[in-house]
Order: sequence, then structure tokens, then C-alpha cells
Amino acid sequence: MDDGLGEIQRSATLAEQVYDRLRRGLLRGQYKPGEKITARRLARTLGVSPTPAREALTRLASEGAIEISETRSFLVPRLTRQRYLEISEIRKLLEPHAALLAAPKGGAVFAARLDKLNERMKAGNLSEDFDAALELDSEFHLMFYARAASPVLTRMIDVLWLQVGPMRTLLPHVFRKSLTGYRNHLAVIEAVRARDPQGASNAIQKDLSDGIEGLLAALDP
Repeated sequence: MDDGLGEIQRSATLAEQVYDRLRRGLLRGQYKPGEKITARRLARTLGVSPTPAREALTRLASEGAIEISETRSFLVPRLTRQRYLEISEIRKLLEPHAALLAAPKGGAVFAARLDKLNERMKAGNLSEDFDAALELDSEFHLMFYARAASPVLTRMIDVLWLQVGPMRTLLPHVFRKSLTGYRNHLAVIEAVRARDPQGASNAIQKDLSDGIEGLLAALDP
């Protein structure tokens, strides 16, 4: 299976590079809940030996982003409904706050970058290339939150996204084709263009609420 991560250049910090690539894949929903990840397969995909791949997987397991089964296999977690709701409530506190900080640092140029991602996401959903669209949605959010220039806040958001990123692949196709996220992003972009912190925060809050509601419909009671 091709994980779509691409090979990496050799250096003295291979384990760190593998960790960063795998982490990015989890953040962007490139892995499915319950998927098994072996050090050997990961090493083959990235063109490294199994040792740095295993080190990266172990590190992510210590952060709660990867589970280790009874047979010592590495698995992408499938969150329970209760766990997903708990994380979602925290996200509703942190991400709108990141939007408050990021919007004043926006403007027309940054808004245009977000708009380009959003239009590509729309095209992906309409053509039913849902995996690509989900990656673009993730890139939209993470790029925007990084604009807040708050490393501690960004790190906290990343930790939560590591856990929910794979779960977002369960969003029903009917929800994605409804373009609800696309329209919410338009409101975010307009607020960024106007450097309107409250408008951006409100738009992110709505986008989160809509996405969470859409995903809950696909989870077991």
C-alpha cells in the first residue's frame, strides 16, 4: 500500500524525520481508524531501515496518537463516541481562540492562499476524491491556526488533531458532498480578509460544530 508520504532524504536524524512524516499523515487523515501500521511497511515507504520507523511509532504511541495491541502491533486508534465528544469539546475551546489570534494577522494575501485550498477541497468533494479533499481541509485549518503565532496553543491543537485526524475519514460522503465545510470556510476567509477576529472565531466554531455533528452520525451510540 502506498501511504502517499513520499521518500525522505537521509540525514543524521532519520527517526525524527519519520516521526514528522507519520505525524503529518495522522494530522491530515491519511490513515484510517483501526488501520495497522508496521515498522517494516513504513520503512519501505519512506526508504529507511525499520529501526527509525519503529522509534517513530513508539514515540507516537507514547503521545497517544498510536495504539500498541496485545500482539505488539501498532494500530491507528478508533475513538469511542465518549472519547470523541470529550476531545471535540476541548477543540471548541481552543480552535476558535486560535482564530481570534490568527485573523488580525491575515489580510488579502493570506486569505487568497486559504481560498485556493478551499476551492481545491470543493473540487475534490464534488469529484468524490474524498481523501484528497480531507487532506486539503486539514491543511486549511492547520495553516490558519499556525498564523496565530502561538506555539503552545498550536501544539495543544496538534495533539488533539493527532487523535481525531483518522476519525475524520469516517465523515459520511453525503455530508462532504453537501459542501457544508466549504461554505463555512468561505466565512473564515472573509473574516481573514477583513482581519475580523470575532468573525473568524464564529466561523470556525460553526465549522467545528457542523463537522462534529456530521461525524457523530457515523459513530456507534
